[in-house]
Amino acid sequence: MKKQRSILMLFVVMFTAILFSPAKASEPLRVAVSIPPQVYFVEQIGGDLVDVLCMLPEGATPHTYEPTAQQMKQLSQADLYVRIQVDFENAWWEKMMSANPDMQVVDSTEGVEFLEGHVHEEAGGKHEHEDEKHRVEESDHHEHHGRNPHIWLSPRAVKMQVEDICQGLVSVDPEHKDSYTTHKESFLNTLNSLDAEIQNKLAHLKTRTFMIFHPAWSYFARDYGLEEISIEIEGKEPSAKEMAELMKIAKEGQVSVIFVQPQSSRRSADTIAKQIGARVEMLDPLAANWFENMRHVSDIFAETLSR
Repeated sequence: MKKQRSILMLFVVMFTAILFSPAKASEPLRVAVSIPPQVYFVEQIGGDLVDVLCMLPEGATPHTYEPTAQQMKQLSQADLYVRIQVDFENAWWEKMMSANPDMQVVDSTEGVEFLEGHVHEEAGGKHEHEDEKHRVEESDHHEHHGRNPHIWLSPRAVKMQVEDICQGLVSVDPEHKDSYTTHKESFLNTLNSLDAEIQNKLAHLKTRTFMIFHPAWSYFARDYGLEEISIEIEGKEPSAKEMAELMKIAKEGQVSVIFVQPQSSRRSADTIAKQIGARVEMLDPLAANWFENMRHVSDIFAETLSR
């Protein structure tokens, strides 16, 4: 009898504990983004409170990517989309929203000062050399409304994106506002330190001019007083005449290194490098670990432009 009473009491205690236990922790906020660096930004602010879906897979280019049916299905479960206005996002936006009409949206480009595109003049045409050195080739296919979209490669522009992302997270999940705000402030301090670090690294260089296939580092160049010469002409490989002009510019500018990225062709860069005795270096604008990539890139610029 005592044994039965003990078992009954144990059952009552267990049932009471289950009945009055705290509710199960809420599921992470499902946040969708377009490119890998954004995953880093959202996770710095959201921490364990977010689960991030990135639409662009490794090795793909945001200029021409097309989301898969499986990604659209995953997108239908997202609570929030953080926009950054890259090409495939803009091209697919209506379809992406139709996959999840209830999904909240925050535009992380609010407050960011975009760089406008510059038209490349035909080789042999009259132009100022300094204008040519500063040119950033863009086309309707590659740039949204003539804007250079690579704003995630500027620590200073990222600070504005971080503010937008935090506001978006809070609007969807106000219960965790304090957590998001605290993490945001911590990340902003990190960005300020990174900005100062890069500024110091690139303060005293032998040359401030570099050549690159695709103009992904225009914002970085603007922030730190560098001059970018782009090989790509309106999203295309340069013609023979344009290649000759680029080689002339590279020789006059004493270019010793030409940068390429994993997502683009390096054929033209290799050709020019061979002709002028330069070497080719790889810079990845879409690396997942954004912070370490920015430090790595600044080290490469400091080393190659100091020779």
